[in-house]
Amino acid sequence: MLAPARAAAVVAAAIAGTALVPFIAHAESQPLLRVELGTPASSGPLTRGGATETFELTVENPGTEARQYHPWLLLDEAGPSPLQTADITYRVEPVNAPATAVLVGHQDGGWQGMFHPASGSAGDGFQVPAGSELTWKVTIGLTKSYPTINGGFELTAASVRPELERPDTLAFDVAPNNEPGTFRTWMDRTGGCEGLPESQCQGLDLHYKVGGHGTFNHAVRSQLIASYGDSKVRNAGLVVEAKVDGGWKAMKGDDFFATLPTIQKGFGVDSGERVVPLRIKLAADTAVTGPTPITLRTETLLDAGNNYPFAGTTDTKITLGPVKASPTPTTIPSTTPSTTPSVTPSISSSAAAPVPSAPSTPSAGATQATTGSLATTGSDSTTSLYAALAAAALVALGSLAWFTTRRSARR
Repeated sequence: MLAPARAAAVVAAAIAGTALVPFIAHAESQPLLRVELGTPASSGPLTRGGATETFELTVENPGTEARQYHPWLLLDEAGPSPLQTADITYRVEPVNAPATAVLVGHQDGGWQGMFHPASGSAGDGFQVPAGSELTWKVTIGLTKSYPTINGGFELTAASVRPELERPDTLAFDVAPNNEPGTFRTWMDRTGGCEGLPESQCQGLDLHYKVGGHGTFNHAVRSQLIASYGDSKVRNAGLVVEAKVDGGWKAMKGDDFFATLPTIQKGFGVDSGERVVPLRIKLAADTAVTGPTPITLRTETLLDAGNNYPFAGTTDTKITLGPVKASPTPTTIPSTTPSTTPSVTPSISSSAAAPVPSAPSTPSAGATQATTGSLATTGSDSTTSLYAALAAAALVALGSLAWFTTRRSARR
């Protein structure tokens, strides 16, 4: 089996080379392939580290010409935690099909099982003779590392090309706790910082909370992403500090991105709500000269392995200007005494006492913003090439509505 990172790259490259238009023209004269998933054995819920379930996957070609089949198994809605390759037991054995090789991809953070002819490479299809069918035995199970915050799931047999009448789906229950737990993250504004007004330093609280049951089996971390109302802003000198062990610590990053503290493995429903206080300001040498609108949001991901963002906060808008230096008192010297002696000697008056200048008053910038609310708990809205091609395939089949309905029904 390929390493996960290399496998994902191979899958993406293979799919990127897929041509849809020639097939669509050809499909008018040839029926589509039919895929069917058999009943799993043994029956019953899957358990972590327990028995696996095996079922048959059969693809039939009802046409009069040989056709290619490019298998694609998608695991849908396992729960809030992305899955690692090692969380799932996955095997494919040919029954009346050529020798077969498997690999696992994680495009868009999802678990996706692929298989192809062992004599070829990722992205190659199987030749299905006219009026015939090919069958494989597929084995699915959970390893002990399958996160307890995740529950049951659906496994859909599809194709990376538009060559099926429609996908077929099996539902797998997981014991205990078949329903997945929940994960929320959000940000609240808390006002200015110690000694600085909101116009120069903004305080935020980043919240995390697990509901229902279970824990994450990997450390979880977030990244803060900043964008500016003025797209020409350069060298803003964004400073992000987080309160760690009772003290403020500067986070690594730049004007647009900062890595926030990690939450260790095992964060779950029994951990309660986790709050990370943040301070946002501009460095003393900022090139920004006046109040500047800044939009902040966070993305949350596993700290290792399949670290595609699985949740995040909504936008929080603030306005920051440069932190002004403290005024330095100055003195006004007295008039220089005359050196010409008077007729009658007398004691000249001393120089006038220094007079401090008035301290400057920081200008107040606009700071009105809407507090962030409940975040999404799945992958973000960015559509990858992989997902786009899959959608195009389903549109060509006229089954996109079916596929979307099945996914929405589990949300």
